[in-house]
Amino acid sequence: MPAASPGILTAIILAMARAIGETMAVQMVIGNSPRFPGSLITPTSTLTSDIVMEMGNTPFGSTWNNGLFMMSFILLIIALILIILVRTAVRRGAAR
Repeated sequence: MPAASPGILTAIILAMARAIGETMAVQMVIGNSPRFPGSLITPTSTLTSDIVMEMGNTPFGSTWNNGLFMMSFILLIIALILIILVRTAVRRGAAR
């Protein structure tokens, strides 16, 4: 188990990054309903699905358009953090 833990951790982090990036699949699965979920099985929306659905309908430079770009920036930061975590886990696994 100790030898496999870096690989398992890397797989979990990559799965999270892939789930964030799978915009259309996530949108179809969760129902794309813009409300706060009451439980794990109620429909809701994600940052990626909001960006996909709203980006074409907002005027450039508006507050909502700027909000969509900020949501995109947040997703970029999350992806960067996940990539750093994967690289750290791989280095730790190689050092053992």
